[in-house]
Amino acid sequence: MSPVKKITRHTIKSNETPAFLFLGIVSSEPDYRLSVMLNRHLGIDLRKGPQEVSAGTGSETHSFSVFTTTSPALSLISNRSVGITLLKKLKNIDFLLLINGVIDRKQAESLTASVRNIPEVTAVFLFDSRDFSDRNIALLVQ
Repeated sequence: MSPVKKITRHTIKSNETPAFLFLGIVSSEPDYRLSVMLNRHLGIDLRKGPQEVSAGTGSETHSFSVFTTTSPALSLISNRSVGITLLKKLKNIDFLLLINGVIDRKQAESLTASVRNIPEVTAVFLFDSRDFSDRNIALLVQ
């Protein structure tokens, strides 16, 4: 009889984040007021999460507030923290509304149109994560 050969398995982890859609919202309102407006207008329940998105350069670390629904379908993430922006290419965007899960572009455009009807919201843009090469984009889906 021949000796039993041991099978070695290797797992390769990819640094690529899955593709997702998100809205860029421009509003002069603070994050907690915008979350209340979105709750009322969309009929959702955004609440401040226990964790924040942390990003840092060198020795400085900045935290960005996160509001999520109980079933994590939507997340409102602040794009600004003490003069620093989370996504550099979107420096004029105040908030990011992350759409978790699989959603098609038509539903996302419908959500965009609905958010535009909030009077305190100046502008809303629909973005695809595949269009950004920013290293902080991966922090949004953690």
